Amino acid sequence: MNPMACLRKYYRLRANSILESVIALCIIAICLYVAILVYAAVFTPKTSAKFYSARNKLSEIYFMAQVNPDSIEKMGNDHLLIHQEWINSNLQQINIEYKDSTGVTSKNNFYVQN
Repeated sequence: MNPMACLRKYYRLRANSILESVIALCIIAICLYVAILVYAAVFTPKTSAKFYSARNKLSEIYFMAQVNPDSIEKMGNDHLLIHQEWINSNLQQINIEYKDSTGVTSKNNFYVQN
């Protein structure tokens, strides 16, 4: 008996099973890619609790400036830098820089109209 005929008889793979395996691997790779994209979009520095805490602190200072402008001058400390500037007689610009305990700095400019 011919040795090539024996090899062909015992090691024959069907093309359908190889094609199905390649398609399955492609689907798995696409799903993995989408999962990594979602994971990278969700876990960014702008979605951390510290970021939202700093933004809330800046918003609190902004609302305090609207209610009582003199109260924000007393709030300045090592973590909070407040710079007030009059643009014209009715409009005041307030630059607030807040640094949290980790050293991350959040800056925001507010405009208060008298």
